[in-house]
Amino acid sequence: MVVEDKIHQIHKIWDNYIQTNRTVLDTKGNELVNIDDARRLAIVELKKFIKDFQNGNSNIYEFKTNVDSYNKRNNLWGFTATKGQMFFNQLVKNNESNIESLTALLKECISIPKTLENALSKIEVLEKHCSLIYNKAKDKRKVPNPGSVSYFLSYFWQIQDESKYPILYTSLINAYIELGLWKETENQVEAYRYFYALNEEIKDVLKAYTGKEKSNWDAEHAFWNFKGNPNKTISTPTKKENKPIVEVELEKEKIIAVNASFELSDYLIPKVSKLIELGSETDKSASSKGSAYEKLVAEIFKQLDFEVETLGQGSGRNPDAILRHREENTAFLVDAKAYSNGYSLGIDDRAIKEYINHYCPKLQKEGYKKIGFIIVSNSFKSNFDSFINEITWNTDIKRFILLSSEALLYLLAFKTKDRIPPATIIETLVSLGNPIEAKNIIEEFDDV
Repeated sequence: MVVEDKIHQIHKIWDNYIQTNRTVLDTKGNELVNIDDARRLAIVELKKFIKDFQNGNSNIYEFKTNVDSYNKRNNLWGFTATKGQMFFNQLVKNNESNIESLTALLKECISIPKTLENALSKIEVLEKHCSLIYNKAKDKRKVPNPGSVSYFLSYFWQIQDESKYPILYTSLINAYIELGLWKETENQVEAYRYFYALNEEIKDVLKAYTGKEKSNWDAEHAFWNFKGNPNKTISTPTKKENKPIVEVELEKEKIIAVNASFELSDYLIPKVSKLIELGSETDKSASSKGSAYEKLVAEIFKQLDFEVETLGQGSGRNPDAILRHREENTAFLVDAKAYSNGYSLGIDDRAIKEYINHYCPKLQKEGYKKIGFIIVSNSFKSNFDSFINEITWNTDIKRFILLSSEALLYLLAFKTKDRIPPATIIETLVSLGNPIEAKNIIEEFDDV
């Protein structure tokens, strides 16, 4: 499986990992400090959730929530992304009419396999279950993707026995593809079979090279360092190259580099991809620039599957747009702010309150029970905390959201790439802290 020239490349990947003092980077370039120690502590808690679920002390909904909450605070395995928690949410949602059957199925599948063949049989069972739902679905964005099964199950197996079962990460497959070590497979069973054997061989190669046993985590970390190293993509980026590096502007002009696993431009039409550039424009008049920016923001929300009513400039004291999503009983008032140096409140706080007082009663009469307010801008300069607290305490606005232009573009890119349903998009917008930057969207949705 691993020929001689590939063995040399694996040696080099290990040497580079050691030279970084065993620095572990995720696929976005973030350093995971003392990850093994943190994982061992996390495993103690996560095993309790699994045990309670298996013993019937918690139901599947409580189990799902417990895992979600813990991983959002301790994202050490990337479970918060598409193939983990999103898959789990959709699996439960699409089986609510037969939740007892799903509970029994999941209890069996996540239990620690006795052998590799036993593991593969569990993958086959869940993959077939998801395929039946997926193949019948009119909107495949709303159902569990069978392609997530191996990652999902191997995550739970590793929590219970980290020495036995490696996790099938997308990032590892991408690394193996780059090295010419991966072969395409027809299903999740064959994918995990091949991955498991390749992982064992890589550990053997590293053992022979270093003279010491290597764990699943050792191999994983070295390849994460190889694939997730931001220095590979930061070298000499230009504006035209559109490298997958997110530059996040913070209040103190601090720049944080976060790597996405894809090119942003690959999933955006040229028209909307100019949103950030338009928001930074200094040559146009404020009204011309503002109008164009508002229209692009509205267009992006349309592509996110919202019903969009545009108001904007020239329509009096109104927000720029109203977003509606009837299925989720959710509406948002939207203000788009094309400020090249960052947006701060100033005199707009009074106008915002007027928008809320005027439109919230109308939306409530239409039957919308959850109403939020979104400000979109390239960046935000002032601290909005006290104003947001006042709004959410004294008005019918449930959630006040500060959303960067870049975050909005990444949200659309992930929606296009992974067919993320509107319900998940709404849940993400209302659950993330302010301001929502591109790095937050990447961390939420990027494949692990």
